[in-house]
Amino acid sequence: MEHVHARHDELPGQLTLHVGDEELLLDRARPRVRPTELVVAPVELHKRNVQRRLRERSASKGAFEFEDPVGVSRSVLDETNVPSKAIDRIDRLALVRSLLTESESREAAGVSLPSGVPSRDPQSVEQLRTEVEALTNFHPERVGAWRSAAGSLYEPIDAESEGQLDAALDVERALRERTPKAISETELVRRATRAITATEGSAWTDAYPEIERLTLVGVSSLSAPHADLVHSLLLATSLEVHVHFRRGTGEFLRGRTPALLDIAGPGREVFE
Repeated sequence: MEHVHARHDELPGQLTLHVGDEELLLDRARPRVRPTELVVAPVELHKRNVQRRLRERSASKGAFEFEDPVGVSRSVLDETNVPSKAIDRIDRLALVRSLLTESESREAAGVSLPSGVPSRDPQSVEQLRTEVEALTNFHPERVGAWRSAAGSLYEPIDAESEGQLDAALDVERALRERTPKAISETELVRRATRAITATEGSAWTDAYPEIERLTLVGVSSLSAPHADLVHSLLLATSLEVHVHFRRGTGEFLRGRTPALLDIAGPGREVFE
């Protein structure tokens, strides 16, 4: 099997990017009293695939601890006494529906939706909010980059693009006013990202004192929230980080990673 991996000059020395190459992870399987490698899979299926391949090899899982980004974030937040409860999708849709109904009843709508987004469909509005969150993580620099890019487009696409951004930000703000809990599990990832940098890494080492390496597997798209979480670990800890991109999109994502990490203050929000 051909192995494809690289370390970019633009990236921190702690970070290694791979396209495929999961065999390297499997080869590190060892019997251990305590895990020293945290294997993080954004999708449950990828975690199960790694565990299945270890079973097929009759390899010990003792060196590995398995988790997803939200579980990792909750562990970090628990060490800093930061709230780690988020509303679920059903409750979020109910809040969005209430928000839309309230906006309709006002002379001046509380949330102005762009064309193409049904004003009575909470699922469409929530999808828009989620997509903007995944692309920007609500970080001021990425939000600013979106506005700059929108301004360079031809009419009416420029107005539509900026309208989508504004609508998503308006919805996020309005939802935060309606519940003390995190709006989504992605917000928990953002809170953990800030906690790691604010504590200069101690929140991480308190949560995972034995972990020497974090391996992110099954990555077919690297969202801004996950990129910022990795970024905070690279800034605040000496942790060795490996990211295994899936082969279909891996080369593109590997080339995009330096730009995703090229922001100041991962976890910051435009709402601050």
